[in-house]
Amino acid sequence: MQQLGEAKLSLMATRIRERKPPTLSMAPMIDCVFLLLIFFMVSTTFAPMPGIRVQLPPPGEPSKDKPKGLVVKIDNPTVSDKDGTMLLNGAVVQFDEMFSLLLNAPEEQKTMLIIQSQRDVLHEQIVRVMDTAKDAGIDKIGFAITARE
Repeated sequence: MQQLGEAKLSLMATRIRERKPPTLSMAPMIDCVFLLLIFFMVSTTFAPMPGIRVQLPPPGEPSKDKPKGLVVKIDNPTVSDKDGTMLLNGAVVQFDEMFSLLLNAPEEQKTMLIIQSQRDVLHEQIVRVMDTAKDAGIDKIGFAITARE
């Protein structure tokens, strides 16, 4: 009887030793992830970012012709002021009066606004000038630079 009990124990011990823990194969899961990644890459469309189209002049000699239209020249800001001085066709102008001046400008001049700013002018000021021009009905905006001395 004791031999029978020992035989049962040895049989159970071999079954326990033979039993392997279950393993999880990662290869099918990695394949699924790559398939999903490829699917989303192929099916995704990217919308173009809205922005401002700027047509830069070709490199070379600057044009000697005086630009047609309104010209806003923005000087570098002073230490005490964050905005630079603005000149609309040679006359000093402030933001609060610029809209009415652009709106009441002659039609042949309202075809285009040329912004000529110096190096240290904040982009905020340039964008405000562009927004004011758009509100006044000027659709074409150009940028001009001055030659360094």
